[in-house]
Amino acid sequence: MNCLNLAAIGLHLVSVHDKPGYNDQNYGLYAQSECGFIAGGYYNSYRRPSFQIGWRAETDHLPLFVEIGGVTGYPNHPVEPYAMAGIRLGPLRVGFIPHVTGVNRTSVVHAMVQFKL
Repeated sequence: MNCLNLAAIGLHLVSVHDKPGYNDQNYGLYAQSECGFIAGGYYNSYRRPSFQIGWRAETDHLPLFVEIGGVTGYPNHPVEPYAMAGIRLGPLRVGFIPHVTGVNRTSVVHAMVQFKL
């Protein structure tokens, strides 16, 4: 496994927030390396561009994943930390980002599709 080898391309799609007033159409693109590094960008909940870098852990045995990283484009910090846990349903990935006081203002369920290369 080489962390520089591209393993998958993904599309950010839509989100559902637990509070009203946020943009739910969070379209974007990301790439994932063989060892789980993620880099990409999307149109965020505040209708601004965001750029993300992180790491995703997943196995072939269970259809679950966890992801941690940093993301730009939000009002609290120049780079905000994020953590997401989710489930894989074929190419569809549905992740949950919990509300964390002082970091983000809402909990989010986010949908992505990912294609192996």
